[in-house]
Amino acid sequence: MSSLDAIAIVATLLTAVAVLPGTLGILKLTNKIAASPVGARYIYFQSGVIVVVALVLMTYVGYRSNQAGAYSDIVIVCTAAVAFLLIYGFLMHAKMLFRPITKPTYVSIDEALEKFGPDEEIVGVIDRNGNPFAYIARLARRPHIVFQREGDVPFVMTHCILAHSSMSYALEGNFSDPDVTITAALANNMVFYDKTSRCSVVQLRNRLEGRNDALATLPTIMTSLGSWKKYYAQSPVWTRAMSWRDFFYLRLLSRANVIDPASPVMVYPLQHEQDQRLPMKSLVLGVLEGGLARAYPIAIVTSRKVINDQLGGKSLAIFCNNDFAQVYDRRIDNATVLSFEWSEQADKFIDRESGSEWSAVGACVGGEHLGRQLAPVAHYNKIFWYVWADYYPNSEVFDSPEGDR
Repeated sequence: MSSLDAIAIVATLLTAVAVLPGTLGILKLTNKIAASPVGARYIYFQSGVIVVVALVLMTYVGYRSNQAGAYSDIVIVCTAAVAFLLIYGFLMHAKMLFRPITKPTYVSIDEALEKFGPDEEIVGVIDRNGNPFAYIARLARRPHIVFQREGDVPFVMTHCILAHSSMSYALEGNFSDPDVTITAALANNMVFYDKTSRCSVVQLRNRLEGRNDALATLPTIMTSLGSWKKYYAQSPVWTRAMSWRDFFYLRLLSRANVIDPASPVMVYPLQHEQDQRLPMKSLVLGVLEGGLARAYPIAIVTSRKVINDQLGGKSLAIFCNNDFAQVYDRRIDNATVLSFEWSEQADKFIDRESGSEWSAVGACVGGEHLGRQLAPVAHYNKIFWYVWADYYPNSEVFDSPEGDR
C-alpha cells in the first residue's frame, strides 16, 4: 500500500465520521449523542471542519495521482466512497432536511381554505398578546420549526411528527434570540440545538438542557383549518411551497408507517417500558402543572365536551367543540373559580355560578362576565400517548366518563 492509498483511506474515514452521525438512518444509533449539547456541536458544526480536511486530503491524493499518470484501485474506490458519503449526507443529514423557517410567509385564512380545504390539520398558536397564528401541520413536518419574529411578542413554533406534538416558545430571556438547528430525536421526540445559548432543547422537556432554564411556553393546539376559522377568522395562516425534500422525507415516513395512528411502528427506542394503560398511538391532551402530569384522552374530552379539574394547585377547564379542544385556567380575577357545563340548547359552555355563556376559545359572549377571557394553559395538544407516557411515566390518566374532579 502506497502513502497515497493510506491518505485516501484516512480521508474516507474522516468523511464517514463527519457525515454519518447526523444522517437519519445513523441517528437511530447516535441519537443520544446528538441530543447532548457536546454531541450536537460536533455533529452539526465541528464536523464541517473534518469534511474540509478530508476534501483537502482527497484533492492532494488526486493531484499526486494525476502527476504520476495512474490512479490505484484504492484511490478510485476511496474517491467513489467519499462522493457517495457526501451525496448521502446532502440527502439524509438532519441539518439539510430540517432548516428552520426564519422568514415565514402568511396568507389569509380564506386563501388557505381555498387551497387546503376545511379539514386540513393546523397547529394553532396564541401569542402573548392573544393574537392567533395558524401553521399548516403537514408543511411543518419538515422543517419542524417556524420563527415568528414580527411584532413585540415574537415566538417560535415547533412541531414533531414522530410524537404528533406541537409546542411554541416565547422569544424572551435566555431564549430571546436563538439560532437553532434540529439535531436528533430522543425517544421519538424532537431535539434542537441553540447555538446562542450552546444548549439543547428536548421539546417535551421545555428547558435549556445543561442550564436547566425553563422556556416560556405558549398555548398551542392542533385542530382543523375550518374549526380554527370559526373562532379566529382573522388569523394569518403560514404556508410554503412543497419541495422535492418534502416528498422524499414524507415518503420515508409513510413507508415506515410512523405517522399512522393504527400502526405500532416507532422509530426510536423508548426510555421506559411501554405504558399499556391506553392504546399506543391514541391521542391525549398532556398537561403539566405544579410538577404533576396528567393525560386527558381525546376520546373522553370529545365525548364530554367540558371537563372541570384540578392539577398541581391549578383549577382547569377543558372545552371541546368538534375537533377544537383547549385547556384553560378557570379562575377569573385570579380568585373566583368557575365551573362549567355544556348547553346543547345554547351551543355554548355555561358557568354554573353566574349562568354566563362562554365560547370554545374561553371568551364570555353573554351574561354577567361578558367580555371576560379565560387564560389558556399551554399543554401538549393531541400528542401520541406512548411518547407522553415515556417522558412522564408517572403521569395520571383522566378516566372519568362523567362528573368533575
